[in-house]
Amino acid sequence: MNKTTKRFHDETGLTLLELMFAAGVMVIAFVLLFQAVFSLSSLRDDTEQRAIAMAHVSSIMEQIHNGTYEELLAYVPPEFPGLNQQTFEIRCYYPSGEFVTLPSETLTTPLPNPLEVQVLTTWQNYRGGLSSAEATTVHRR
Repeated sequence: MNKTTKRFHDETGLTLLELMFAAGVMVIAFVLLFQAVFSLSSLRDDTEQRAIAMAHVSSIMEQIHNGTYEELLAYVPPEFPGLNQQTFEIRCYYPSGEFVTLPSETLTTPLPNPLEVQVLTTWQNYRGGLSSAEATTVHRR
């Protein structure tokens, strides 16, 4: 072995290639870290919106459950704050699977007793898409 080859093996430190590789690994790690933080933030927002929606649905379900049959047929959900463009649909199901949407002024056939009632809500989430939640109860006359 000659003196020139031996000298390169004894030197310590980082080469430019090693430094570029380490910087690339660090950039990838930071991108993944920020992506994870963003995902957790959007998951938190989704969960918060879903909790608000379910509180609204629960309130409607309680009003329906405690109301009379006549109040049920004329029921109009109140306006709730907190969610963007939130809408409600209240469905009363026949045993055949067909349903009537409330409020209903004219029914061609009487509703069964007990009556399965479903409350469905949709809203525009913070990303601009539509989200929904639903619950079902039984109303007895």
